[in-house]
Amino acid sequence: MKTMSKTITLSPSALSLFKDCSRCFWLEKVKGIKRPRGIFPSLPGGMDRVIKNYFDTFRVKGILPPELQIDAFKGISLYENQAQLERWRNWRTGLQYQEDGLSLSGMLDDLLVKGDAYIPFDYKTKGSPTNEEDATKYYQTQLDCYALMLEGNGLKTAGYGFLLYYSPKTVGENGQVDFEVQPIKIGTDPERAKDLARRAIGILNGPAPRASGDCEYCGWLEKFRK
Repeated sequence: MKTMSKTITLSPSALSLFKDCSRCFWLEKVKGIKRPRGIFPSLPGGMDRVIKNYFDTFRVKGILPPELQIDAFKGISLYENQAQLERWRNWRTGLQYQEDGLSLSGMLDDLLVKGDAYIPFDYKTKGSPTNEEDATKYYQTQLDCYALMLEGNGLKTAGYGFLLYYSPKTVGENGQVDFEVQPIKIGTDPERAKDLARRAIGILNGPAPRASGDCEYCGWLEKFRK
């Protein structure tokens, strides 16, 4: 990548937007015009906090919670350094990867360890159970970016990450909700994230790209103009 006078800061969500529609990405980063957004639900944020607290109680004990004591997590443990994890969870001090002209940063939910390798671990909430295909479609870029940022901090990654989905199953007395817990393993590639980030920067350094034919936002705008 050629030397640039200005460093551009991106995030996993920004790169996911770039993959979805390069024009919407360009408009947000260059013109400050973001996609319209409705009322943002607060429930996922509340779930995220209580899940983090839940896992932190097992981190202190040095064990995995019961739902992860399965073959898929054999030989895997929770990252022990709570203070460092808290820094990576904060948007001001989150994980970062730096190279000429690029700063990639993101907030990490959690981290797993297997031997001398590290495994990005992210919590998700969904209205119903999901599958590996959908999970990969929506969160491949996020896990690739986490792997790149971890390696940029000198932590060798295992070549995969885990998403842990929580979806409501039943409601009992007193409103007690029972959740289905679904771990999904997804392969990661730091080079794929690096290539995507470089292509995104290339778009930002040029004129506005064409609207994506699959983008409902750009499609609505074209209809409005007509």
